[in-house]
Amino acid sequence: MTTFHSLTVAKVEPETRDAVTITFAVPQALQEAYRFRPGQHLTLKAHLAGEELRRCYSICRSVQPGEISVAVKAIDGGRFSRYARDEITQGMALEVMVPQGHFGYQPQAEREGCYLAIAAGSGITPMLAIVSSTLKTEPNSQFTLIYGNRSSQSMMFRQALADLKDSYPTRLQVVNIFSQETLDSELLHGRIDGEKLQALAKHLIDFSQFDEAFICGPAAMMDEAEQTLKALGMPEKSLHLERFNTPGTSVKHAHTVQVEGQKVTVRQDGRDREITLTADDESILDAALRQGADLPYACKGGVCATCKCKVLRGKVDMATNYSLEPDELAAGYVLSCQALPLTRDVVVDFDAKGMA
Repeated sequence: MTTFHSLTVAKVEPETRDAVTITFAVPQALQEAYRFRPGQHLTLKAHLAGEELRRCYSICRSVQPGEISVAVKAIDGGRFSRYARDEITQGMALEVMVPQGHFGYQPQAEREGCYLAIAAGSGITPMLAIVSSTLKTEPNSQFTLIYGNRSSQSMMFRQALADLKDSYPTRLQVVNIFSQETLDSELLHGRIDGEKLQALAKHLIDFSQFDEAFICGPAAMMDEAEQTLKALGMPEKSLHLERFNTPGTSVKHAHTVQVEGQKVTVRQDGRDREITLTADDESILDAALRQGADLPYACKGGVCATCKCKVLRGKVDMATNYSLEPDELAAGYVLSCQALPLTRDVVVDFDAKGMA
């Protein structure tokens, strides 16, 4: 179940002018609950100016079982991210959900693989966990990281990446791309886009060697990277994307869905609860929360999959989906933050555990 626990902030470390790493102390009784697959995220909850806010942040490391860390980069207009950077301090207690998310990779000691990570800006956060754990667990595997930033000064985890390179000098290749810093090589100047990846393929990197690729960053970069890697011969099933989102984006359904007065049965913790939608409700999740249900959610943008549930009966329309895989959709799973009922007999189950 997507449960929150109160965790104490063990330390807050500056990464850049705009970013910090927040490390939480995990009591021994909760260490199993906070065991994570590299690439997963934590959802933090806080009340600011009387409003409950939830935000997802990728886990960047867990040096020991009693600690878990996330990185937060303050963004313009980001109420939670600025609060996290400026006001969260050592010793504070925060509500933190147990690790969630499909993105990432679970290293296997017996595997010998060749992996690629493409990150821009704070998209490096889940990659740090994936790269470090893979190189540590799989002694015969190799990783190439293409990392885009404005400049070397704006790089998150600059020292951590340097330490990784020192630890695995022959197994880790780091290619830094700077958009606002002059370099000797034109190849390493600019932004990560389709043209840049094609140039790297021509002069520096053999993309055909990679078994898996992980991509995280702004949407435009990710879309171009995905299309370019496909064009360079990488199969779609080997490409794994972690999308950012902007919470509060209004839901856009493909066609008008009439929900006024519609009733939906929500199953949670073995109990059924009937909710009634109004014309103002943008999703089943919104309606349920408005009527007092304590359902799991985080981003409300169709990205994190925290609000995933299974449709047991009826049909729903889902506006956006950035996280559910085709097999999950085929099995009846939907994102409740994006779903509205199309029929009058909809039953959704938040207890369904068929696909983690």
